[in-house]
Amino acid sequence: MPRPSVQSARLNEIVEAAAKCVAQYGLEGVTLDRIAEETGLKRPLIRHHAGNREEIINAVVTHVLSGFGELTTMFANALPAKRGSYAAVDHLFDDHGHSDPAEMMVFQSIVAAADRFPAEAEALLKWVGDFTAVVVEAIKRDFPEVESEAAETVAHGIVALYFNVDSLAPLKPPHAWRRYAKNAALLLLRSLEDNAGTQRAP
Repeated sequence: MPRPSVQSARLNEIVEAAAKCVAQYGLEGVTLDRIAEETGLKRPLIRHHAGNREEIINAVVTHVLSGFGELTTMFANALPAKRGSYAAVDHLFDDHGHSDPAEMMVFQSIVAAADRFPAEAEALLKWVGDFTAVVVEAIKRDFPEVESEAAETVAHGIVALYFNVDSLAPLKPPHAWRRYAKNAALLLLRSLEDNAGTQRAP
């Protein structure tokens, strides 16, 4: 049996190579041959360290979602108690707010193959829900008077705008598109200000 440190290093190497395959070819394009070509390892050694193709795909998804989860926790912890919803918009739509293109390709590949990889799709959907919940809670802190439905609606709109502009990042769209998306997100938040003002009015 290899030492745990060697096993872990090999597994990480294989998972990262498989992630590159997903980014290039989609989930269906992950094969032991392509991973072997990427890593320089023999197929039996790949199976020994990482299992079969399905287990490797699951490991890639787990790896990517783990990274997304860590970023979500950092995102939540960075939001101030006051005006956290506006801070969230600033963070999501600033010039450095987009995801790693390779990870975004993995994300899109899971979405595209959801019917064939239901467990992986369910895990991704849970993360999207957790991520959206961070924005919802920030909005509820900033706008305690508004109804939960309004907070959820605005949060989902902001997250949808973020995912839309983020998914286009590999195409290198005009910088103005990110600014327009941020402006749209701010308009959604300001609609809550109007809503809260109306509820406070006699």
